[in-house]
Order: sequence, then C-alpha cells, then structure tokens
Amino acid sequence: MKLKKDSFSNARGGNSKLIEIYCSKCGMMAFLYQKDGIGSLHRCYLNRIFEPEGATGACNLASGSSQNGNLLCKGCGALVGTLMQHSDGRLAFRLVPGAWRKKLHK
Repeated sequence: MKLKKDSFSNARGGNSKLIEIYCSKCGMMAFLYQKDGIGSLHRCYLNRIFEPEGATGACNLASGSSQNGNLLCKGCGALVGTLMQHSDGRLAFRLVPGAWRKKLHK
C-alpha cells in the first residue's frame, strides 16, 4: 500500500505510519489509517483513511456504513467515531475514547 504524501508531510514530522483501528467491543477491524507525525490519535481525516479489501466498517459516507455522520462498527454496531469538520475545512471522524484500539500495520 502506497502512503499518501503532500507538501506538508515534512512539517508534520515526516514519519508516516499505517495504523489499524479496531472496535474495542467485538475486535473487528474498522479501517486502516495513515497517521502523520507524532502525537496521539484523536481524529481521523477522511482523506487519510484506507479501506483495504475485506475490511469491515468502511468509512465512506456514501457507502451507507455510517449513520447520521457517525462511524459505527459493522460487527456490533458500536459507535467508534463522530463526523466533524476541522477548522481548515477538512472532514474527519472524532474517535470516541475507549471505543477503539489501534495496532501498527506491518
């Protein structure tokens, strides 16, 4: 999988990594996210979310996997994130604390 790059990748630390996000209730993979820079993960921008083949819980709003702007686990229906708009206009999912767990993608 090819990492996405833009003109600000060096400003964010230049160390991009892929992180798998799982539902903490049922353990089903929700999506694969490209994290840029250092710091904790509070929100996931839509343009940095990958949906690998076979992954459940797609984040594409048009696919019907989210309801009323919320990102729900396809396995158990638990709330994983809520839709928000960042101050620069980009759409993102604000992750619900305790509703998800992460694992570095190999």
